[in-house]
Amino acid sequence: MTGRARSTVPGIDALTADPSPIAGKRIALITNHAAVTADGVPSWRALLGLRDARLVRLFGPEHGIDGGAVYMEGVSSSIHRESGLPVVSLYGTTRESLAPATDDLSDVDTLVFDVPDVGARYYTYNWTMLLAMEACAALGKGFVVCDRPNPLGGQVEGAPQDPDFLSFVGLHPIAVRHGMTSGELARLLAAERGLDLDPVVSRMRGWARDLPYADTGLPWIPPSPNIPTVESARVYPGMALLEGTNLSEARGTARPFEMFGAPWLEPLALAEALSALDLPGVTFLPTRFRPMFEKYAGETCGGAMLRVSDPALFPPFETGLRIIETARRLAPGHFAWRSEPYEFDSRPAIDVLTGSARYRESLDSGAGASSEVARHRSEGRKFLARRDPFLLYPDHRPALVAFVGGHDSGKTTLLLDLVPRLRARGLAVGAVKHTSRDLEDDVAGKDSQRLGASGADVWALVTPERATVRRRADGSGLPDLVRREFADCDLVLIEGFKSLPLPKIEVTRAGAARPPIADALARVSDGPATDSVPTYRFDDKEGILAAVLRLAGLRR
Repeated sequence: MTGRARSTVPGIDALTADPSPIAGKRIALITNHAAVTADGVPSWRALLGLRDARLVRLFGPEHGIDGGAVYMEGVSSSIHRESGLPVVSLYGTTRESLAPATDDLSDVDTLVFDVPDVGARYYTYNWTMLLAMEACAALGKGFVVCDRPNPLGGQVEGAPQDPDFLSFVGLHPIAVRHGMTSGELARLLAAERGLDLDPVVSRMRGWARDLPYADTGLPWIPPSPNIPTVESARVYPGMALLEGTNLSEARGTARPFEMFGAPWLEPLALAEALSALDLPGVTFLPTRFRPMFEKYAGETCGGAMLRVSDPALFPPFETGLRIIETARRLAPGHFAWRSEPYEFDSRPAIDVLTGSARYRESLDSGAGASSEVARHRSEGRKFLARRDPFLLYPDHRPALVAFVGGHDSGKTTLLLDLVPRLRARGLAVGAVKHTSRDLEDDVAGKDSQRLGASGADVWALVTPERATVRRRADGSGLPDLVRREFADCDLVLIEGFKSLPLPKIEVTRAGAARPPIADALARVSDGPATDSVPTYRFDDKEGILAAVLRLAGLRR
């Protein structure tokens, strides 16, 4: 087996393959230009082609169903040019325009939501989803979410808003970088708000929270005009804070949110001051830019560009807090908070974005941002427990579970039973056998063995049914092996590697050696439990299977 590009199948494909949640129903669809199937077919067209459901209406979120309206521009209702269906705008010029009206749902049985999100609380699409869910709950309509990847993965950052600071950039208290998909968030919102609604999530296949968007195999279609790339989405949770100030977030340039500045900032001084903060996973490059529209249109701005060197370490929200603090300190006579209404809210935009008045007041008092950075770190971590019951996808793909124990304890026998059981659940399963001894794994004298013995670095035996690839160990270790050879798997079962930090199931049997395993999370044994580690008998096949799925994060 050789590594191939991983492929994620979005929820719209699952719904069209199995339309039972909408079969025999009149449906409406909230969508935009960026919602397409794995083959690039617009979601509205995929649903329009179903024989088991009748698509009667489209709804468009902020930026419109075609995605062309600019930031906070009201959009009118219209007729969809390609399909001839009526399009109801859910982002007009009033607060009331943000939710579906009763008349717009009168001839609809089920409302379907399929809009790509960018994983930040301020992005309004998920709040359009919430308002639509509330309308469906009030009218007894069904609600289906066609799920899509969160391009920011699963990390959490930034405190949920104070209850008095809810707005259309956060109608329910959640972390700024919440690490959830729209489908998962719909489950949380329905439960925590007590909605009389059971949202159906048309789940993705082949996605995990640690999967970079580039590895999903899906195209990146800008979900809004100023998120042209995955890189702009990555920095958005912090750089969108600049919307609450008179700093330019580089709208009107080719690198929105990745650059920032103002005519009154000096690039070298700004980049040096930010670099001195030693923020993880990011560096700052001095630059100048001239926006074609928005703040400082036609003026040359001095500023900096973010260069994210390690997305796993980079904290975008904290970075945004520090950028504003630093720019204000360098140019206190020029810096100002935004005072115009923001997303239908007259309060200071920075308060609405950060979820309280604390950050603004701390900077205004001269106390700086450190106390707020610490508070956001602490409160953001607490959101992890809140979201956990509603998650649907594993944290890692492939997930790894190791079976460890002494020689002849029964590890291989367990794996031989588990592999077909797991595959019967629709999972792609890999297996790794580890030994600490160097031994010949081919038949001596066979041509394939002789090719390796000749000194080839990589050699293979290919038959009509399989390809067996061998390579010399290069010291890269198990993680690199898994990434290279098991990219298509949902789960890899590993026999051995007891010293690595993996979820482990200890296997013990009377008469077999029992090396010390200090961090086992479960045990399979022919003897009784002797401690608090969950212990299963060898014949408890369903219990062992459930333990593997739980440790792999695949039981969700």
